[in-house]
Amino acid sequence: MAKKGHFLLGVLVGGAAAIGATLMLTPKTGKELQSKLVDLGDDLMDRAQDYYYLASETAADLKDDAKLHMNRVHDYASDWQDNASDIKEQAKAQFDEKTADLKSQFGGSLEASQEDFDDIVIDGKSAFGQAKDEVAAAVETVQEEVTEDK
Repeated sequence: MAKKGHFLLGVLVGGAAAIGATLMLTPKTGKELQSKLVDLGDDLMDRAQDYYYLASETAADLKDDAKLHMNRVHDYASDWQDNASDIKEQAKAQFDEKTADLKSQFGGSLEASQEDFDDIVIDGKSAFGQAKDEVAAAVETVQEEVTEDK
C-alpha cells in the first residue's frame, strides 16, 4: 500500500504543478485576446496612416524642390543660350570687320585661284619610295657605325 500512496501523491503533486503552470503560462481568455488583437490592429493602422501622410508630405516637398531646381536650370540655360547667341553675333561681326580690313589692305590678292594649288600636288608613290630609300640609307649608316664601334 505504501507504493500506491507514493504513486497517488506523485500524481496529485504533478497534477497540481501542471495546473499551476497552465494557469501561469496560458494566454488571456478569448475575449481579452480578441480585444488585444483589435487594439494592436488599430495601432498598426494608425502607424501605417502616419507613415503614409509622412511619405506623401515628403514626396510633395521633393516634387516642389525638383520643380524649383528645374526652373533654375531652365532659366540658367536660356540665359546661357541668349549670351551664346550674342557672343556668336559679336564674333561674326568682328570676323567680318577684320576680313574687310584685310581685303582693303591686300586688295584682291587674297582670292585663291586653282593655279596656285597645281604645284602642291605630289605623286604619292614617288614620295613614299624616296622616304623608304632615305630610311634604308640611315639604317645602313647606323649599322656600319655599330660594327665599327665593336
